[in-house]
Amino acid sequence: MKQIKRTLGMLVFAIALFPAGGWAEDEFTFGDLFVTRSSVEKVQLHGYAAFQYVDAQGTMPGGNRTFDQAVFEPFFGYQVADKVFAKIILEFEHAPEKVDDEQFAELFIEQAEIDITPWTGTTFAFGAILVPFGLENYLHSPSDNRLISRPPLMKSGPNGNSILNNTWTDVGIQITHELPKVGTVDLYTVNGSAVQDEDSRGRDTQGPNANNGKSYGAEIQVTQLVPGVNVGASYITGPHDLNSNLTSSRWGVHALANIAMIYLQGEYVMGTDEGLGASGGDRDVAGYYLLASWTPPLAFFENRLDLNVRYTDWTADKEADNDFTETAVGVRYRPYQNTWVKAEYRISEEKGSNAKVDNNVAAFQLSVLF
Repeated sequence: MKQIKRTLGMLVFAIALFPAGGWAEDEFTFGDLFVTRSSVEKVQLHGYAAFQYVDAQGTMPGGNRTFDQAVFEPFFGYQVADKVFAKIILEFEHAPEKVDDEQFAELFIEQAEIDITPWTGTTFAFGAILVPFGLENYLHSPSDNRLISRPPLMKSGPNGNSILNNTWTDVGIQITHELPKVGTVDLYTVNGSAVQDEDSRGRDTQGPNANNGKSYGAEIQVTQLVPGVNVGASYITGPHDLNSNLTSSRWGVHALANIAMIYLQGEYVMGTDEGLGASGGDRDVAGYYLLASWTPPLAFFENRLDLNVRYTDWTADKEADNDFTETAVGVRYRPYQNTWVKAEYRISEEKGSNAKVDNNVAAFQLSVLF
């Protein structure tokens, strides 16, 4: 209860600090930048930054109350020629947190592409791509995410067991084709596999998730049949071991509806990792999350406040009965254009064979998009 009171107190303070004022609707989201293939401007510079306070239940170090400069992420794009666009997204996390004896901040390349559009509606991307699987990988930035946290089956949560550990970046080739009056389809091949942990996340080229083969995947998104609605499916398969003898696969379905004052988002993912089960057999994974958001019609807030709840249920290893659930509730408020304050409380529950852990979390976040 003290966690909730502290976090809500910071949210009330933030709303008082940033009273409502007029501004136009946002012209872009950071999710738009991931799929930018060309620009009428020669140079593009965007990005986001997020500061947060986390109050984690339990004993130290997991139970500490701490401020965190969570992320600073700049985007740079350049229109090289009429049909050629280059872009890079850098990710600085948790500065100046000490990672090891030689590193004090985490730096990643989240996306670095050369995009070639030989004809209208089709683009070939070469480089470090954001793997097109589902929705959450594209909607993870603080400016696009309605909560502070991300679905734990898509991102390592308090218990450290995920199905796809986004943000998922890997090096390869991606083909994006627009389907007139329907949506888009993506085909791609990348170095890594769907077997990920906090260290690799598809970036492993020499460790246990390295392989001599390639993974192949596809995603289709239907976005133009009904305004504000996105439904789709994704699939990826490929070897996950050094000798390329063992295969990992994931498939998923997703849906999003953004209509009037209601926003709904959900994904279901399942897959199999050969040879990684509890007793040396195959590891079967499955799970889903559902997010619901409501913008109450309160004149004072001018549609700047929304109330959010997300429920996640997943199995990280069916044979081992490695099951989890998480419920997250949160409030998001936009005091100024491209500026968000959020408060959130997460209730984690270990199920099946897992021991119970005190690991609920309260958090506050201030983020900006530029």
